[in-house]
Amino acid sequence: MHPHLNAPTLEELTDFTLKSYVKLLKYLNQIYEIVPFCKLPNKDGPYLILRHDVDVSLPAALRMAQIEKDLNIKSTYFVLFSSRFYNLHIEENMDILRRISKLGHEIGLHYYPAIYRLYNQNPMKTLKVEIQLLEHLLGKKIHSISRHGPWDRDPFSRIKKYINANHPYLKGYLFVHESDRAWTPLQGLINLLNNPPKRSQLLIHPENWQEDKIDRTTLLERHCQDLENKILSLKKRTLEYYKTDPLIVNYDKMIQKYKTGQFQSLKHKLNNEKNSKLRHALDYYGNLSRYYLINTVFGWKANQIKTMIQKMFNKSRLILS
Repeated sequence: MHPHLNAPTLEELTDFTLKSYVKLLKYLNQIYEIVPFCKLPNKDGPYLILRHDVDVSLPAALRMAQIEKDLNIKSTYFVLFSSRFYNLHIEENMDILRRISKLGHEIGLHYYPAIYRLYNQNPMKTLKVEIQLLEHLLGKKIHSISRHGPWDRDPFSRIKKYINANHPYLKGYLFVHESDRAWTPLQGLINLLNNPPKRSQLLIHPENWQEDKIDRTTLLERHCQDLENKILSLKKRTLEYYKTDPLIVNYDKMIQKYKTGQFQSLKHKLNNEKNSKLRHALDYYGNLSRYYLINTVFGWKANQIKTMIQKMFNKSRLILS
């Protein structure tokens, strides 16, 4: 250990508080040049690659990215397209990702080969599609990738066009991570604190680190509660939409009239082959209504569809009145 430096203790690091993380970074920053994968130095001095696999929480990643920015440290954040906890296509999550990038950090792809097998497609093509999609969403080139899952069974470890965090040439580096809040290897962490080697790679999962000191079970409950809150928020917005959108309100009124028998004469008309165009028009209206509802809930643009529905509704209302 460097006696003149204030290294965090094992007890502090196993508490997984952000305060301890800051202390760890300050200590390592005095020993190493801390770099993201895309900025690997060519010089001979000591350096540490700081990497984050964002498996659960993008807000936690943003919080950590800001901490590192304040310490003038840059790192790599690997994100999943197949996370069970977040969706990169949601506007608020893309905003977080872009904010992390604007703080000076690298964004890379965290790919999941186990999911790729379910697609029944060439895995390499799937990998390239995800890389291209992430580049499109960010407006930046992707330089680095990392596998989600066991690092020793990586089908893309020797890929040439991108920097792979699991490439064999990095096996000579000390590699330490804290997956599931378990420092692995523990002796590697001890070496990093007491006798740091010249080359190291440190993998940190942002969701593992909190303001307060809590255990694993409480942390899991907290993440699950965040998911429940998101679902409740979505439910609230959708219910409000059902109550206020004129297309849905008018459609429900039409259906209610039909159920109460006010449209019995219409029923006979619809059964008449001469009025098949009207029947098809109403079916078309119903399909467009459902399509519009689904797309609006997910935030897609549907102005043209809405106009078509409104015209169809006005036409149907005149006929049914």
